[in-house]
Amino acid sequence: MRQRKKTTFILLACLSFLLTGCFLKQDRTTVVYGTITDEEGQPVDSILVVIDGVKGFKYERLKQVYSGEDGGYELVVDVPRKYGSADIGIPFGLVDNPKYEKNYKDVNVEKNDKRTRNCCTASIGNKTKYDFQLIPK
Repeated sequence: MRQRKKTTFILLACLSFLLTGCFLKQDRTTVVYGTITDEEGQPVDSILVVIDGVKGFKYERLKQVYSGEDGGYELVVDVPRKYGSADIGIPFGLVDNPKYEKNYKDVNVEKNDKRTRNCCTASIGNKTKYDFQLIPK
């Protein structure tokens, strides 16, 4: 009986180790892409878009990119395990985003082609589309 318990314990320990290994290897590559347009649907270039890793109430910028001439942008980030979520945004302020700050006051957002008011969390390990329509001052 004692040998059987020992064997069961060893098997459970091995299974636990293997499952933990699977979870540690989870792909955390996160892709966020979309377009930035004005209120008339025209593309807007040179708008900064960022992805921040979130841990509790702390945010750390993981990557940033400016929209291209076609208004498109794409962020590809391997989100470190220490972050429970990733937030996408268009930062305001003359230093970070002068074109946005000078010409626009707000944005309308679509997530995966559906209008949303819950902006803007990316699903870690997945691909998420965020389109931003800029509202002029």
